[in-house]
Amino acid sequence: MIETLLKQLEGLVGSDDFEFESEEIIEKLKAEGAGFEIVDNLFSIMEKHPLDDFGMPGAMVHFIENYYPDYLPLLISSVQRSPAMHTVWMLNRCINGKSDTEKLLSVLKDIANDDSLDKTIKDSAKSFLDYQTGH
Repeated sequence: MIETLLKQLEGLVGSDDFEFESEEIIEKLKAEGAGFEIVDNLFSIMEKHPLDDFGMPGAMVHFIENYYPDYLPLLISSVQRSPAMHTVWMLNRCINGKSDTEKLLSVLKDIANDDSLDKTIKDSAKSFLDYQTGH
């Protein structure tokens, strides 16, 4: 059932009803007993849809942030594999929270300097990096 719900969640990405529908699916996932073990699946959905809006912060992020700071290594791995607008934004939120600041700033810098990335993602990382370093 958890796998089916995750597929339904991914199938909603980009739809006008994503925010509302994703909340319902996240609640169903919780009811099925889903926990930290699906955090990587949620990051994977964001990776596959790097320019999509998942809410501010949205049900997926609220679910993931329940596992702070344990999810940080998974977030770092996700943005190193395939940064997405939403995961870069989450990285910035973690820097604001003063958690592993130097490591997270280093990852953000790598994204900002990676010419192989989509310009929108790269520019977002650069903007966050400038904000965090006062440039």
